[in-house]
Amino acid sequence: MFLISIIQVLLVFVLPVYLLYKKIIPFKYRLHVLFSIFLIVIFFIIIEGMTFYDLGIRFDNIDNHIFPYIAFTVLVSVAIIYLSKYVLKREHYIHYWHEKRFHILVFIPLCFLQEFIFRGYLIPKLFDIFNSSIMVVFINSLLFMYIHVIYSRKNLDLLLVFIEGFLLAMIYVFYTNLIFVAIAHSIHNFIAIFFKFFVEEKK
Repeated sequence: MFLISIIQVLLVFVLPVYLLYKKIIPFKYRLHVLFSIFLIVIFFIIIEGMTFYDLGIRFDNIDNHIFPYIAFTVLVSVAIIYLSKYVLKREHYIHYWHEKRFHILVFIPLCFLQEFIFRGYLIPKLFDIFNSSIMVVFINSLLFMYIHVIYSRKNLDLLLVFIEGFLLAMIYVFYTNLIFVAIAHSIHNFIAIFFKFFVEEKK
């Protein structure tokens, strides 16, 4: 199981990004690649018999976990706004949503898709490889940041993605609920794009 999990992580989370990063696969096909990764993940989930519970799709812990996620979502949202507006002095980009309305249609499903892949599927795989929760969270965060190099190579953007990935993975490990973590991710992404993070497409 240890070796199989390593191969799966490399195949699903490292190789496709490398091909996009090196432009072996053109950037314009990035969503096709992400959907292909999703299909591969679904295939592995089916053959391994993973359940909704294994993937963090749970309703039994809503009452116990809702407050930590609300607090987490609000605190990180406030931190992003403060950092963007008062520290980095970034202007908002409200016209983005008017200029590229198609992105609104794919924005929230894309966040849920990322959480399904990176938290729901990847974290159990990493626990097959590592015994330490901190190591699992750290590697999960690195891989989450790694996939974002296809959108931006700015050090600050990638650092913030790593921090966001670390926080999302941390709260997911301790309060496992894929629905809540996906909602938190969607809200944080909305605010980040509002302040012009990851709005320039790479060619």
